[in-house]
Amino acid sequence: MARSALLLLFLTSFVRPTLAQVSPTAFGFRVDEIMHSYDRNDVPGVVVAVVEGGDVVFARGYGAANLEHGLPMTRTTVNDLGSVSKQFTAFAIAFLSQQGKLSLDDDIHAHLPEIPDLGGRVTIRHLIHHISGLREIYDALQMAGWQGGDRIAQEDALRLMVRQRELNFAPGDRYLYCNTAYMLLAEVVGRVTGQPFTEWMQQNVFQPLGMHNTTIMAEFGQVIPKVAESYARSNGSFVQVYDNSTIQGAGGVYSTVDDLAKWIRNFSHHTVGDDATFRQIQQRGVLNNGDTLSYAFGITVGTFRGLRRLQHTGSSAGFRAWLAYFPDVDVGFVTLSNFAGFDRRTQNRLVEVVLGDHLEAPQAEDTSEAKSNEDAEEPEPPSITPAALQTYVGEYYSPELETTYRFEIQDGTLTGHHRRHDPFALKPVAQDEFSGPSFVRRLVFSRDEAGRVFGMRVSNGRVLNLWFEKRR
Repeated sequence: MARSALLLLFLTSFVRPTLAQVSPTAFGFRVDEIMHSYDRNDVPGVVVAVVEGGDVVFARGYGAANLEHGLPMTRTTVNDLGSVSKQFTAFAIAFLSQQGKLSLDDDIHAHLPEIPDLGGRVTIRHLIHHISGLREIYDALQMAGWQGGDRIAQEDALRLMVRQRELNFAPGDRYLYCNTAYMLLAEVVGRVTGQPFTEWMQQNVFQPLGMHNTTIMAEFGQVIPKVAESYARSNGSFVQVYDNSTIQGAGGVYSTVDDLAKWIRNFSHHTVGDDATFRQIQQRGVLNNGDTLSYAFGITVGTFRGLRRLQHTGSSAGFRAWLAYFPDVDVGFVTLSNFAGFDRRTQNRLVEVVLGDHLEAPQAEDTSEAKSNEDAEEPEPPSITPAALQTYVGEYYSPELETTYRFEIQDGTLTGHHRRHDPFALKPVAQDEFSGPSFVRRLVFSRDEAGRVFGMRVSNGRVLNLWFEKRR
């Protein structure tokens, strides 16, 4: 008997119990330690969930869902998922592709004929992988004077898209994250199915999976039960921040950790979609030069300390979301926060607490490049004479955005004006090139053969070289 007991002890010592067989307190205390700064009723909160085999084996809320009324963040609290929403949109496209209702290589004009010819063939596949060259809707709006919290509807975004005249780059040439692309994918779903995107998603994805607390915001002021308020920090205190957008496809999904656990379960227990669908959504994008991206269908595909990981993050107003799935061990993670300052480094710490013995040793960080960059001196800005500076003075109009910027010289500095932005100084970078604030980060003025300035190209991150013509 003693020998048998020793043999059993020897064998079981090499078998790791599933998370469900481990008391939540086994890692719950460590999760509490990671989240201790949120475990108060006077700060915005976060809810954490761990999913194994499709079952929630740990879920706990910290902090407040609503500071005004002292409502706690719990596993039943609804949060805005931000760009975590993209995987649902991409799944819908893959699902419809498997049914033969569209092809990933369809030109978008086959479904969206009102989109202008922009000088390159843009396909649904380009939209999926953020390689279309389309301009980013939010960066374009910011350049046009849009402020955070301004209303923007799906129809407004489409109208702006119809006015686009050029691409940022040739389709497939490079990766540049683009919410516009996913907004258009939602439109494609609606046109292919003959149903509004929100209705199709409810009937074909959310309801079959039992995600009864998941909804897509489709109307300004829409009442969503049990939803958290979102916050940021300003002048040492918390303030509410608002997302007044009803743009669908790129974001707009509101959900709970338990509903997202059902979505994670669908990766391994295919209630909606089949093996081919889930192989498809993990297919990574490929550029024209043959380089393979990490971005697949609304998810990034990679590894974390030796384990394959599918994940995406989301940001919307003060909401911060994260969903990750490790298919090799069938374990998923969700964090939903209503605080813009949420520390995303906690996400990897959660994985290390829960999956520690599955993970490879962390790689030593190479800081040599960072140090060399820190030591590099910024080049001296070019000296521009007052006469040369005067050549840039005037009004510049964008036909694409229907907006105007005016430049004048104030205190020896070229200063920009826009009806919805505060006056801003431009810093010379090179001949005819200036840097500005985030909404007009790079401005390059164009001259004709006589040397006269007749326009400028403006870039601000995800909008590249947008044309403004000099009016006077």
